[in-house]
Amino acid sequence: MIQKEEILKLPISFKNIRLIRLNLPQKEQFVSGIGVRNSREALIIEWEDMNGTKGYGECSCRPDPYYSDEFIDGAIALVNQFIVPFLLPQQTFGDLVKRLDKIRGWNFTKAAVEMAALQVIEKNTGKSPFQLLQNKPLADVPVGISLGLYTELDRMKEVVKNALETGYRRLKFKISPNVRIDFFEEINPMLFKADTYVSFDANGSFGDDDFEVFNYFANTYQTMIEQPFAPTRFDLLLKAKQENPDVFICYDEEIKSLGDVLKLHHLGVLDEVNLKVGRVGGVMKSIEIIQYCAKHNIPCWIGGMFETGIGRTLNLRMASYLPNARAHDLSPSDRYFLEDVVAPNVEMNSGYVSIESLKHCQVQPNLVDKYTIDQKTIEVTC
Repeated sequence: MIQKEEILKLPISFKNIRLIRLNLPQKEQFVSGIGVRNSREALIIEWEDMNGTKGYGECSCRPDPYYSDEFIDGAIALVNQFIVPFLLPQQTFGDLVKRLDKIRGWNFTKAAVEMAALQVIEKNTGKSPFQLLQNKPLADVPVGISLGLYTELDRMKEVVKNALETGYRRLKFKISPNVRIDFFEEINPMLFKADTYVSFDANGSFGDDDFEVFNYFANTYQTMIEQPFAPTRFDLLLKAKQENPDVFICYDEEIKSLGDVLKLHHLGVLDEVNLKVGRVGGVMKSIEIIQYCAKHNIPCWIGGMFETGIGRTLNLRMASYLPNARAHDLSPSDRYFLEDVVAPNVEMNSGYVSIESLKHCQVQPNLVDKYTIDQKTIEVTC
């Protein structure tokens, strides 16, 4: 079995980084507690080493600071000013990790750089941090679908019906204090008779005056509610636990590091973890959290940020090492995008994605160029 020290000693050279800003059109509008989105704007990091080997990482933050305190313009500035100037023509992966760890916050951005570098390292050496995980990866990963807020009942019924027929292993509904409860009353017969796990995600939108709506979902479904309150409102979390002792809360925005997991676990309120690889700072940090959750029997699954196929394939690979997860928020490419930047697309069969199939998903430079709205190449300075 490979050791962490061996991974950190792996060499990587650096010739340049290309910052690629993409804008991928979506198939349809998506509405959540954060806002409305019609396309996926993403920052892609392309790392090229001295031999011309390229690796790609995706920065999963939004173009605005409404989900986290990161945003794409800031991420570009960070790479320009505080990462690339300190990279050397020759270094170890451990040297890169130290440089990234010195930067406080900005986990999505650091994760993208790490992801691109690790892809180069794996191409050159065949070694990867995934080898630190002892369990054998799943051949097929169960995936679910995240459904937005709806203003038309007929449209909601149509989407739910299609999702159930497609075979998704979980339906996760976005909810907010203004959600139409009467819509859910209408679709409940479909949900209750289906052999599909149902859960809810509020994106931290519930406040002091919203417990009537929160209690409806907590009592009606007796399932997981993800991030009902803002990460800063621990008081509301405790109130929810007191009023609904059996409520099962999944943490999302609160989990930015292993330290956050430890804190919530020791406080006795950690029910489940939605692990976003980018939000915690990358592959190495994610592996630490997965190992801790496994040791302490804490349910953990991989969440997505509507990534392109670049980030989506990495997330699915991470998900394959979580054998007990019900499903992951990692739908196939054609769920959201008119066209992805990898080919073949990430595809699903009866609610599962084959890990073997992901080995064939390669970045297509022509598609990257097609959807690029801005780019910049930064050469090694030393």
